[in-house]
Amino acid sequence: MTFSTNKPTTKKLAALFTLASLLTGSVAQAKAPMDLGAVFKAMNKSGNHISAEIVNLTTGHELVKVNETAPLNPASTIKLFTAYEALKRLGINYTFKTAVYVNPDNSVCVKGGGDPSFVMEDMYLLVQMLKRKGLESYSGKITLDSSVFDTEFYPEDRSDQDSERAYNAPIAGLNFNYNTISVFVNPGKKGGPAIVGLDFPFSFVKIEGKVTTGSSTDVAWGKKGKGDQEVVTLGGKIAEDADEWRKPFRIRDPNQAFGEALSQMLASGKVNATGGVKVVSGVCVGDPYSVYVSKPLSFIVQLMDKYSNNFIADSLVKMLDHEVNKHPGSETGGLAFIKTELQKIGIMADSKGRAFVSGSGLTLGNKISASDFITLLKQVHKEKLYLPELLTSLPIAGVDGTLKRKYAHTDVADRLRAKTGTLSGVQSLVGIYPTENGDWVAVAIIENGGRGIPEAEVARYLGGL
Repeated sequence: MTFSTNKPTTKKLAALFTLASLLTGSVAQAKAPMDLGAVFKAMNKSGNHISAEIVNLTTGHELVKVNETAPLNPASTIKLFTAYEALKRLGINYTFKTAVYVNPDNSVCVKGGGDPSFVMEDMYLLVQMLKRKGLESYSGKITLDSSVFDTEFYPEDRSDQDSERAYNAPIAGLNFNYNTISVFVNPGKKGGPAIVGLDFPFSFVKIEGKVTTGSSTDVAWGKKGKGDQEVVTLGGKIAEDADEWRKPFRIRDPNQAFGEALSQMLASGKVNATGGVKVVSGVCVGDPYSVYVSKPLSFIVQLMDKYSNNFIADSLVKMLDHEVNKHPGSETGGLAFIKTELQKIGIMADSKGRAFVSGSGLTLGNKISASDFITLLKQVHKEKLYLPELLTSLPIAGVDGTLKRKYAHTDVADRLRAKTGTLSGVQSLVGIYPTENGDWVAVAIIENGGRGIPEAEVARYLGGL
């Protein structure tokens, strides 16, 4: 039996289009689809190591697979595992609590809840809350209780343990401004000294050297410890019409920083010490006088992923151990929990060459494959419960976070949402791309070797889907 239709076939439509183009003299050269897999295979042959997988989550169709099960260092994209398990175990609306106790001798004790998002604004609000509760003065003694976490400030496998840079901030139960300090330089009159300072006036941080105001900007900087002091060295010059120059560094002792910040904020809020100010370590007992509550975890995960904040990621690892095992949170305990939970969704983080030794990715020891990330994205897409929070946390191509200056003038700008990872010789990209027809595409690309991810080719391929 023969069926007929009045509709032209695809071949007929193509022929008609070509004929019309010839008649009008405007033949357009069809753009060949990008063979991204071939690009990745060529990179592998040239000495770079690529593990890549791209899958249409809507249809289940596998689009690109190149060494997808090969474990490589994923750098900061590992934070997606940390974010997923933290949201799942702690809850989207989980909050960190900083409790303040006022003892019978009118001394103050602060019990930290490991809040990694506690910044200057929060300290101000905490002091205002204490004033509204009726605190008018205190003895001058401040006891800090950081027992929510263990006493190891730096994860064992973290790279650059001695670095003074902000990415190496210590992890503690009481934190202030991500346990960092920023030095700033503003131009003065040309030929004269520049204006330098700190974003918080800690007594234990000292600035040495000077910067002059000139016609161009070339600021030299450094930081080191000198006894009980932390010394920031500055030199060079700043242009007279330049914007403010800033550089963040780690604070070595987070308890000292928190205690001094609290005492200064209490004084500025007219909550005066009746004696000399003294900050000590100890344990808070009894009922809290007041409790300061952080923003929800969903917001804190955004801070972590948008700007690839290692400090927040490592804090969440410790908090998972604390909440699950009810003891001072440790990196070892938190990582063990994450790996056990990942096994339940099919990610074997400690087998077949894989290794999961850091929840932030600031290590040379992590080894994870592209297929592991695709497994995670498939699970999140299937569950839906944490999908909005994870998507919101991801940087947007050409718009914000670590993707603000990437893919800005490509077809994927404003559409691709992805976590990036960067270490020396390492680049990775893991996220979601919504196609024009509404499909959701999962992307996982890890490159080790130094060439980096071929952004133009990736953008052209995704933009053509």
